[in-house]
Amino acid sequence: MNINKLAGKFDKLKAGFYKHSYIQLTDNSELVIDRCERFLTYDENIIKLDLLNNSLVIIGTALIMRNFNNDGVIIKGNIRSIEFGEKAEV
Repeated sequence: MNINKLAGKFDKLKAGFYKHSYIQLTDNSELVIDRCERFLTYDENIIKLDLLNNSLVIIGTALIMRNFNNDGVIIKGNIRSIEFGEKAEV
């Protein structure tokens, strides 16, 4: 079997399996987000992420983003607010 066909089938299977992003907030100091597609804005006071079905804006102070990979991201700092919005257009 062609490796490109196999990779395409795997992507379709994965897309059907993962329908939601998962978010875990620990106090106001750590946010773990699974299934994050990309980051749109990043500085020490605001982080905007594109999730599977929408966008997420995190506002706070001393925000740092760690472990950004295909599975997700960890955000640490003093988290003041979290807001959901429309998914960004590419």
